Amino acid sequence: MRVHFTNLGCKLNQAELERLARQFHAAGHRVVGTLAEAELHVVNTCTVTHLAARTSRKTARRGARVKPGLRTVLTGCYVSEDPAAAARLAGVDLVVPNADKDELLARVHAAFPEAVPQAVEDAVAAALPTDVPYVPLAFGNTRALVKVEDGCNMRCAFCIIPSTRGRQVSRPRGEVVAEVAAMAAAGVLEVVVTGVQISHYRDGAAGLVELTRALLTETPVPRLRLTSIAPWKLDRRLLDLWQDRRLCRHLHMSLQSGCDATLRRMRRPYTAAAFQALVDEVRAAVPGIAVTTDVIVGFPGETEEELEASLAFVRRAGFAKVHAFPYSARPSTAAADMPDQVPHEAKRRRMAAMLEAAEEAEHRFRAAHLGDRAEVLWEGEHDGLWHGTSDNYLKVFAESSASAAALDANTLTPARLTRLAPDGLHAEPLLARAGR
Repeated sequence: MRVHFTNLGCKLNQAELERLARQFHAAGHRVVGTLAEAELHVVNTCTVTHLAARTSRKTARRGARVKPGLRTVLTGCYVSEDPAAAARLAGVDLVVPNADKDELLARVHAAFPEAVPQAVEDAVAAALPTDVPYVPLAFGNTRALVKVEDGCNMRCAFCIIPSTRGRQVSRPRGEVVAEVAAMAAAGVLEVVVTGVQISHYRDGAAGLVELTRALLTETPVPRLRLTSIAPWKLDRRLLDLWQDRRLCRHLHMSLQSGCDATLRRMRRPYTAAAFQALVDEVRAAVPGIAVTTDVIVGFPGETEEELEASLAFVRRAGFAKVHAFPYSARPSTAAADMPDQVPHEAKRRRMAAMLEAAEEAEHRFRAAHLGDRAEVLWEGEHDGLWHGTSDNYLKVFAESSASAAALDANTLTPARLTRLAPDGLHAEPLLARAGR
């Protein structure tokens, strides 16, 4: 069966979908790049905001409109929020909530037995292994993602994730190490460690520090990147591991607001000053590190003074990237029932102000690295420009005809950052590519 995969939402969703694609491939199905080629459409949905939920619904319906007769399978957080409502969407043939996502392939075989590959016996199809050898597919990003944990035990007032993904669980360390080693053996040059909050990773007495150290010492992966560190859960021992240059100088910590009063209503267990002190400590330990973050505007009860405090924090904190969102009420969260909900027009105006502050911060971070020598993972070519990513999360561009280095996708080369681009920096590659 020809299967097309669509990801909506976060890097964790992307990691899950890439893993599902490998399972389908191992079972004898063919992973294809377009709906027009497909017989089955698997959508990993999102519901973190009302816009994400709306996009999930539109994507679910799109398959049957684009190609009549195409089967559509929905999984992910939108499904887990209300499986019955998801199943009623026009064009949807099967829904698989997050709790059953590891069994999605078996569910598909059970629902569509005529589509089971000839090489797979019906009796085996119901118990197909969920762990398969890593096989690089023409799917997803150049950087491979590995899921190390799922779920969240926090109850932030705005967040639906604990309801859709459940309590925090972690994968065994040896299993993660084996998967990353297989990725590296297959030619992957960068692996991104992802989860809801990877700083909560636990395997017995081992935490994220021990997992990261094992990935650096027990696998040959050329670059390793961490994501989603809870600012109240950063183990300072982790900072020492950046002495290994393979660990990308990038740390994502969600701020959500730069105002203490707003943070208290959000049920976030830190103050703006504590967050800034942590950022300062990280930068002192890891020069040049990119600290990226998330910020919400228009949270219930947010006053103009609270907004200004948050804007001021973003302007002075020096973030490399700010993902800004207008507050979106989600079902079964405490914030949905809070008084003083901010009107839509006010949220729209506040978003514009936050995006401006974010762009100022990002521009300063890019400008600070002009003239630097960076190791760039090249990911593709478009309109005469190669594009890639530095270890400290800068978007880098190189003229296709300006280099004798014969750049190619999934190659890692040094480059000199020469001038600013609207959302990154132009660079001059310095050496011939370093293997894929």
